[in-house]
Amino acid sequence: MTTAVAGFADLIAHALSAGRTARIPVTGSSMWPAIDPGSVVTVEPAAWPQIRPGDVVAYRHQDTVIVHRVIERRDDHLITAGDNKPLFDPPVAAAALLGRVTGVPDPVAPLAPTSAAAAEATVWVVGDRAAVAPPGVRLRRIAPTELAAALRSVTGTIAGVSAAAVRPLTALRSAPPGPLTVVIGIRFGRSGASRTGYDPGGLPVLPPDAVHLHVRAGDPLSDVGPDDAVRAVAETLGHSEGTVR
Repeated sequence: MTTAVAGFADLIAHALSAGRTARIPVTGSSMWPAIDPGSVVTVEPAAWPQIRPGDVVAYRHQDTVIVHRVIERRDDHLITAGDNKPLFDPPVAAAALLGRVTGVPDPVAPLAPTSAAAAEATVWVVGDRAAVAPPGVRLRRIAPTELAAALRSVTGTIAGVSAAAVRPLTALRSAPPGPLTVVIGIRFGRSGASRTGYDPGGLPVLPPDAVHLHVRAGDPLSDVGPDDAVRAVAETLGHSEGTVR
């Protein structure tokens, strides 16, 4: 949820630094249903030590003011996400914090995973990094240059495993019945975020809507190696037998 007008972030920062509150019109649905599109929210001054997980904060990104919820507060940055977004925001530096938004209800809890693990699950590992297939995992190694075309040919649900995903691996258990393809070794970003199509670490960068479900194998914004990710997926899906391909 963002508001972007030339000089707007500076005006908000000035008001809050003077100890006043600020009213911000918001757009988009990233915080729905806690904040409806078109609402006006009130931001109050808040010092860094006062921020807690669950707070909704306003922070600046260039000349944009973003209103999202705090997931974690670390030593020098926040991990935030929109309630209605599948991916975390990039880390929010302490200097980017503007203030805390008042009067926002708690997020709606996601439905607990209840369905059985997919009967037809295949794990793709992108790139030439070795990954060992545990018992019960159908493993496919796929070249980054082949990934986009391969994804278009998939039937069933596609889940992308990345450090930026809000939901943990247990969300795989809520995938619709039918074939499930779990892709490891990719990043997700906006169009134009990478002119080469790869991130600095050499991972392919895909648009978020390239997959149906986003999950992470480790802590928020913490990378997990392919072997550990494959093993965690296998444990989550609870397969007891299968083949490697």
